[in-house]
Formats: sequence, structure tokens, C-alpha cells
Amino acid sequence: AAARSGGGGGGGEAHGGGGDPAARPPARQPPAAAAGSGAGVLDFLSYVGGLPGFSHLRLLFVGLGRLLQRTGLLSLVLPVADLLLLTPLRLLGFLAPPPRESAAEAAARFTAEFEELHGETHPRFFRGSCSEALSRARREAKFCLVYLHSAAHPAAASTCDELIANALFAAFVDENFVFWVADDATADGRAVRQALRPRELPTLVVLAQAEGAGRGRGAQALAQVAGVRLRDVDGTVAALSETLQTWAPLLEEAREELTARAVDRAIIQEQASEYERALAEDQAREEAEVAAAAAAEEARGAGGEAA
Repeated sequence: AAARSGGGGGGGEAHGGGGDPAARPPARQPPAAAAGSGAGVLDFLSYVGGLPGFSHLRLLFVGLGRLLQRTGLLSLVLPVADLLLLTPLRLLGFLAPPPRESAAEAAARFTAEFEELHGETHPRFFRGSCSEALSRARREAKFCLVYLHSAAHPAAASTCDELIANALFAAFVDENFVFWVADDATADGRAVRQALRPRELPTLVVLAQAEGAGRGRGAQALAQVAGVRLRDVDGTVAALSETLQTWAPLLEEAREELTARAVDRAIIQEQASEYERALAEDQAREEAEVAAAAAAEEARGAGGEAA
């Protein structure tokens, strides 16, 4: 979109060259992209291809990108290109430093991009980090379902269209899991992918957080559904249902723990309420005694004066 906008601005300037220079559109600026994600390389090549006299390079970049995507090499080439091409430019100050994006912002961005491409039907994407998703899942006595996503992978678009955007799959996941997307365009997504080491992409991984694990440490991968199996929505739902049945004791233990904690909180709250009531009664009794003593003292003083 930025390249198209820049091209249109240049054409307007050519037709209105005799006008007020202040009315001319500002010069195109190099993009600021997230380091190491691969998206920065694409943004930079799009920027270069949109410069005057470089339109032929844009055609070359597009053709090369399509070839790499068909062969499945795009996800491997982009990080290397980012390291070799963009890192020196950042160090020399020719590119703006990459903006820092929180986990919630990254999830919001992924949701917006997903809905633009595949529609609004999808599981609820958890807006936060993987460790936060695991903590939420434990509090709700559920497992965390992680979707390992790479936009550069040839099967990414079809998986999103046929599985993630499927109404049956979305309803099933929302009922039984906390759904988190490990997008390799984010640092958290790449870290989770490296930790899980999936055999292929795209992949769904069922995670459970161990007792006492902090910041997601101690999470256990219970099952994976990957590759061509994801093309079968019914088969994927069946595989995830089987995982829920296999590991049902873990969920039952988590539910019992939640129930026990709820009972403990209720007991503590009741004890606190009883203490507050007793304290209020004691205070009221003391105030009544003080008032009675004052009244008696006043009565004695009045009797003495009368005598």
C-alpha cells in the first residue's frame, strides 16, 4: 500500500510541477521494520522498488519472492537477508530503529491482518505472551493450544482459510482451549517455535503448564497436529478431542484445585466478615458503656448540686 501511495504521489507531482512546492508530497522515507522478522526485508525491498527509476527491480523482487515461496525457501532466506542487508543499514543509521511491539500489540496486529485476509470467523486469539496464555489456561482449567504460524510458508494461507477460519474448529477451540498464535514475525513466536522444534509447519501444539511453573517455564507439550493433517477439519478436531480424553486426569486435577482454592477463599472471606462483625459489635458495646458511664456521672453531679 505504501508503494502504491508513493507512486501515485510522484505522478501527481509530475503533472503539477509548476505549483506550490509546499503542496508537493513529502519524500518517501525508508521503513522501520522489526529486526530479524523477515518482514523488514520485504518492506525495504518494496520501498526500493517504489523509488523513481527502480520499478524494474520491483518486478524482479516479486518474481523472486514467488519462486522462493513456491519452493518453501522464503522462510529461510528472509532472516538471512535481514541479517546481511538490513542490520548494516541500521548500524549506519540509514534505517530507523525497529519499533518495540508488546505481545498484546502483536496479537492485535495479527488479528487485524487475519480478519482482513480470512474473515472474522476464528478462535479467540489470546492477546498476550505465551506464558500469559499458559497462566490463563491454568486458571480456567484448560490446556493452551498453540498455532505455529509462518506467513512465508506455502501452506500458511490455506491452513488459515480451511482450518483456523472454520466455524466448527473455532467453536470447539473456544470451548476447550486458550488459543495462542506463535507468529514467527514476533520474538516470542520465534522463541516458542525454537523451544518446541516442530517437525513441520504449520503445526498445532497442545501445551499444559506444570504446577508452580513461572513465566511459562515447565510447560509440557502433550500432542501435535501438523502438516497435511490440518487440511482435514474433522480429523483435527477428532485428534484434539482424543488428546483431551487422554489427558483428562490433568484437567480434572486442575478443576479440583480450582474448587479447593475457591472454597479456601470463601472460608477466608467468611472468617474476615465474622471478625469485622465481632469488631463492630465490640466497638458498639464499648461506645455504649462509655455513654452509660458518662450519663451516670452526669446524674451523680446533678444529684449533688440538688442536695
